[in-house]
Amino acid sequence: MKKYKTSFDFDGTLELKSIQAYAAELLTRDWVEVWICTSRFGDDEKYKRFFHTTTNVDLTNNDLWEVAERLGIPKERIHFTDMKDKWRWLKDKDFVWHIDDDWVENRLILNNCAPTRAISSFGNPNWKGKCERLLQNARKKDIENELTKGD
Repeated sequence: MKKYKTSFDFDGTLELKSIQAYAAELLTRDWVEVWICTSRFGDDEKYKRFFHTTTNVDLTNNDLWEVAERLGIPKERIHFTDMKDKWRWLKDKDFVWHIDDDWVENRLILNNCAPTRAISSFGNPNWKGKCERLLQNARKKDIENELTKGD
């Protein structure tokens, strides 16, 4: 069975309880994969190099790891872009959508990652409906393609 990949930004998006509830709902579907794609650095040493300091910046990812573990998102499905544009990692990875609160990231994804769609979680009361429509449309399209193969 094909798995439909979905991607969530963390800060300002998956850190929110309402979006966590939707991710938890998706994780109950055996045909959906939930990923986290964050601009964060994967470790403190990378933060230090980025900010040109030897001082321990103590920016951990404990909050992200806690949410991912509680929801059941495997570590292998968490990607840290180290402050690079997310589209560079998402491109050609067959995601149905990525949801993010950053309009710049969303615009870059829309411009560079077709057919992956970007959905804004910021000030958008319809974000969940858009996510659902895109998932259902992708699934319906694949089912129709399978049916026409048999003709």
